[in-house]
Amino acid sequence: MLLSSPLSWSHVHPILVHFTTALLPASLVSDALGKFTDRRSLTFAAWWMLLYGAIATPLTAFAGWMWATDITSPTGGGPGSILTIHEWLGLTLALAFPVLAIWRGRRFALSQKPGIPYLLFAGVVLVALMYQGFLGGKMTLG
Repeated sequence: MLLSSPLSWSHVHPILVHFTTALLPASLVSDALGKFTDRRSLTFAAWWMLLYGAIATPLTAFAGWMWATDITSPTGGGPGSILTIHEWLGLTLALAFPVLAIWRGRRFALSQKPGIPYLLFAGVVLVALMYQGFLGGKMTLG
């Protein structure tokens, strides 16, 4: 195992997941408020939060996959299991965050506010993230 006790994948994944679950909603709310109230400081903050989330999320997914493959992991499952759905949704989110960051970063570089299509897509990603958190909680908390 790459990381050993007391810092194992079963510790790293839950730590990192909090960055992902906090940064996207905060970014989306800041972008929406910034767009509709014309407060550029909010859209600037939203960009940076999204960028940090796009960095943290692939690391979160990697730590989760490592935890799931660890033989000491208390969860397991085959096709259609909660763990399998959680793993593949996590991989999808690990790809969606950088897509959002690239999309948003281009507008940021041009000093443009986010558009409605971006906000809608970010909202869909947020709903997927919430479901992902529900699955993770269901596995760890019952």
